[in-house]
This record gives sequence, C-alpha cells and structure tokens, in this order.
Amino acid sequence: MSEGQDGSAPRRGRRTADAPAGRDALLRAATRCFADNGFEAASVRMIASRAGAAPNLVAVHFGNKEGLWLACVDLLTETFAPTIAALTAMANDAKTPLRERLRLAIGMTAGYYDRQPDLRGFVARASVEPPPRSEIVSERLLKPLYEAACPLIRQGIDAGIIPIDDPAIVFVILNLSLGQPDRVASALALISPGHPVEETAIRMGEALSQLLLNGNER
Repeated sequence: MSEGQDGSAPRRGRRTADAPAGRDALLRAATRCFADNGFEAASVRMIASRAGAAPNLVAVHFGNKEGLWLACVDLLTETFAPTIAALTAMANDAKTPLRERLRLAIGMTAGYYDRQPDLRGFVARASVEPPPRSEIVSERLLKPLYEAACPLIRQGIDAGIIPIDDPAIVFVILNLSLGQPDRVASALALISPGHPVEETAIRMGEALSQLLLNGNER
C-alpha cells in the first residue's frame, strides 16, 4: 500500500482529491486483476484493494463481481472501436497501395496491443475461460475485430500478397503473435539475451509483415 504525502498509509476506502472516481478506478483495477488472475481467482476484495476503494463500492456501482466483469467488457468494447474504424477505413482506401495498407494495419495492431496491456491480458485470459465469459468475449470483442480486419486480409489474399488462403488463420496468427509483446520479450530474452524489450512490438510487427506479405501483388 502506498504512503500518503505525510508518510502515513492512506485510510482504506478513502481517495485523495486528485484520484480517479471510485467507479473508474474499480473498472481499471478489475480489468488488470481479471487479466492477471482470471474471473474466479480475482476476488472483490483484491480488486477493491488495487483500486484503493472500499469493497462495498463494487455492489454500489456494479451489483456484483459478474456485473463488474461485464462492465469491463463494455469498457474494452469502447476501447476497440477506433481500431475497428481504422481497419474498415483501410479496407475501403482505394488510393493507398494494398501492400502499404496491410503493413500499416500490422504495425497499428502491434502498437495498439503494446499500449494496452490490460486489454490484451483480459482478452487472452477470458478467451480460454468457460462459457459464458469466453462466448461473450468472442462475440463482443474478437468477432467485431475480425469482421473489420477480414475484408483487408481478403484483399491481400486475392492479390497474391498474403500466401495463406484463410483470413481467419491470418487473423489468429497476427493477434496471437502481436497480442502478448511482454511474453514475446521474455521468450526472446531467454533464448537470445540483448534484444531491447521496448522494441519488441515494433520488431514483431516488422517480422510478421516480412513473413506474411512476401507474395507478388497482381
């Protein structure tokens, strides 16, 4: 627990004047706790402690832990919206060469996941949990993202740029490879020390572009 400005520990459930509102703080803390521990292991008390809030605020704002988890999904759905819009715009951009648009999309995805550790962890954890949580994450987060990316991927396949003929496989390869830059960085450090951790996402995006976009554009 962090100390107050006078060196004393802050009182449980009390927030400083410049701290985020209780609901927002609980949402951010819950997203991180669910990402790190999964739904069952992330207790209300753990989430409240990380948020610096009283546990009863979960019931006040969300009803229960399930309601809090669903509110996290709502928040992440909003977070995905600009990326979905950008992918749709790239697919409809007839002025920019297709290969360049594909490279931009891969780079954007790498950078996005690199900047959103809570989101990527939440999705990765929830996608392997039992229904209904895995189904909710699939329907509300993964499928809308795939539906936005699919037309651009299909264009790359049809043009002979992407050498894999299944858009879903391409999508999964990209998102699994780019969606956990921290784990990739750890693996690189184990097998080949010296790789700059802060450059992992960029280098992975460049590597995937080279691997996936080596076909000939017709």
